[in-house]
Amino acid sequence: MTTRIVTASADGAAPQAAASLTRSLQEQLGGAKPALVMFFASTAQPLEEVAPVLTEAFASATVLGSSTAGEFTEKGDAKSSVVAVAVAGEFVVHGGLGTSLAASAEDAVKAAIADIPAAVEGYAHRTGLLLLDPLAGNGEEATLITAAYLGEDIRLAGGAAGDDLAMKRTTVSIGARVADDAIVAAVIFSKAPLGVGVCHGHQPISQPLEITKAEGGTVYEVEGRPAWDVWAEHTAAAAKAVGLDPASLTEEQIGGFLLRYEAGLASGDEYKIRAPLSRNADGSLGMACGIPQGAKIRITESVPERQVESARTAAKRARAQLGAPAAGAIVFDCICRNLILDDRFGQAVAGISEELGGVPLAGFETYGEIALDAGDLSGFHNTTTVVLAFPS
Repeated sequence: MTTRIVTASADGAAPQAAASLTRSLQEQLGGAKPALVMFFASTAQPLEEVAPVLTEAFASATVLGSSTAGEFTEKGDAKSSVVAVAVAGEFVVHGGLGTSLAASAEDAVKAAIADIPAAVEGYAHRTGLLLLDPLAGNGEEATLITAAYLGEDIRLAGGAAGDDLAMKRTTVSIGARVADDAIVAAVIFSKAPLGVGVCHGHQPISQPLEITKAEGGTVYEVEGRPAWDVWAEHTAAAAKAVGLDPASLTEEQIGGFLLRYEAGLASGDEYKIRAPLSRNADGSLGMACGIPQGAKIRITESVPERQVESARTAAKRARAQLGAPAAGAIVFDCICRNLILDDRFGQAVAGISEELGGVPLAGFETYGEIALDAGDLSGFHNTTTVVLAFPS
């Protein structure tokens, strides 16, 4: 059976948008029954209003959803919209949802994967999908725990939900069930391997800096000083070049600023990016993924050209893992890349489709990206493009 992947987008009020998505996907599928439907919705279309509509319309499918900081398909990117992708072919998908992620990553993961079988006869390959609430913290922990429970031979891909940079409530869903402080896990069982590619385009702008006080998802001090003071000092010159002054940012501007200038942890010859999400009253920084005390970081940024190039590189890496031409892709791309690229973000999305042969794709702008191959010791990323490619 040939893989068929179709995408759709809609805006406006949630009920009308959900109905529009349903009609478009069904018309394009032409009677084919999808195994997987994923949708990504802005805060203008609450998951609670979209998920039940798609779940009822696509009874054969596992339907997964996430709130976003931006949405896109191969046709372009948008804000205040909802996009969806349906995947039909030789796939079987099982999943679940776990809550209280902040209190216990392990308990949340165990609940999410409780009903996922270890194997499906006739489907030799497994790829994991994760969607989670980054404001709950524990993104890295949940990713590694999921990999440990599902087994060494599985690749993981996914993203952390967004909320249009409000940084107040991010939600995920499976079927009609929607929750914050939660993780959704699913496994795609397939007859041919799927491809997972990951790449970021950031480079350091500071010397190595030591995290001198940190706990959980909060960095309190860097080099013995409040973390925000160090960030402001080391980003001042780069920020000035784009018309920003760290000393005079409004509260509404802080989130976008921090996602532009992130922490880089050395990882082999590259840097694993860690995103600050908030500045706290004491000058500490709330991180999407914790950084251990004693770690050495560099503050980073990226120019648009490197971000466009890195998106294509992620697509190339995903394509290389496929045993056939690509039929389409699901993409998890950091919101900070959109902030850097501005009106060139659509160019980066188009580049992903082109590298995969001009295929359909859908995705969202995240607060964190997940990509983990067998044997990896870390799988939660920031400021990164993750491409999940499906074989034809």
